Amino acid sequence: MLQRTRSIVVAAAIGAGALALAPAATAATGAPSSAPVVAGAEAAPAPVSTKIVDFDATPDEVLKGKGIKVSGQLLKENEDKSWKGYADQEVAITFQARGTDAYRQIVKVKTGSDGSFSATVTAEETGWWRAEFAKTSAARDSVSQSDRVDVKEPPKFVYSRIVDFHVWPRTVDEGDTIHVRGRLQVETDKGWDGYRGQKVHIVFRADGASRWEHVVSDWTDRHGRFGADLDARASGHWRAVFEGAKGVKGSGSDAVHVTVREPEPEPEREASRVVKFNASPEPVRHARYLKFTGKLQVRDDWGWDGYRAKVGLYFKPKGSHKWYFVKNTWSTGSGKLYTKVKAYQSGYWKFVFKGDEDFYGDSSRSDYVRVKR
Repeated sequence: MLQRTRSIVVAAAIGAGALALAPAATAATGAPSSAPVVAGAEAAPAPVSTKIVDFDATPDEVLKGKGIKVSGQLLKENEDKSWKGYADQEVAITFQARGTDAYRQIVKVKTGSDGSFSATVTAEETGWWRAEFAKTSAARDSVSQSDRVDVKEPPKFVYSRIVDFHVWPRTVDEGDTIHVRGRLQVETDKGWDGYRGQKVHIVFRADGASRWEHVVSDWTDRHGRFGADLDARASGHWRAVFEGAKGVKGSGSDAVHVTVREPEPEPEREASRVVKFNASPEPVRHARYLKFTGKLQVRDDWGWDGYRAKVGLYFKPKGSHKWYFVKNTWSTGSGKLYTKVKAYQSGYWKFVFKGDEDFYGDSSRSDYVRVKR
């Protein structure tokens, strides 16, 4: 009897424990209860991987205060493990100066439709540049490779340059004129400007020669312009050179070649002569007309023939050594000459033919006439 009673007690205890572990019943639909895991619910998407490629900071060496262009491309990983440009994302451009151990943010830029980005930053000191993308709820962070840029102190001088340098004509006959023009400029805070009051040398190197020879110099005007007009002597190169000034570095133009042609030989000319010259009357009264006759002839294949041309009458006063031009007259087709002038003093007279492209010139003999009052 005692054993049976003990079994009943144990059974009752187990039953009470089971009741204690059973879930609490809800009083009605929608009443609070514990939150069991529901089978088939979707988890939040995992952030995609990103990377920055083709990062570049250029130029590799730059003067302090000048611009540095930084650029690159932000990519994200697709489900098929391929990479695609990540558009409309913010990328930070950071910099670590030489001698330091930390990067600092310089500027932020947005990526374009293909994930590309670029910015221009000011060169202040030597160091390393890189791009950084901070993680978001949709993407993991990434950092580009670094690119070093060396920053140099600006020189203690400014640069000059020669522009608009022209030499013409490029082909010219020997002895003709060559025109040289150009403009000297100096670098300023506002860009290139004309450099006034400076000496620019024009130099020449003949074909086949190795040395440049100084030809002429010119001073620049208020716009920096210079120029010269020179005789063409030989084929070769022309160039303008500025030797520099205090705080300004010298410069030179490009070389311009000019071809100089030898002149064509003059056609051969034949001889001429003035013959049968006579001044009359002799003597002649003061202020009366003195008549002059003669004949102009030229050489041809058959001998001497009359020639129509302009002939000058000249007079040398008695006791003088100088001939004076009096007037011009024309010979006839047969070469006959005739003219007259009033006589005022005694002296010598003659006809002079100066020649032309076909015949050399000649002078008649002189004829003395005394003038009496």
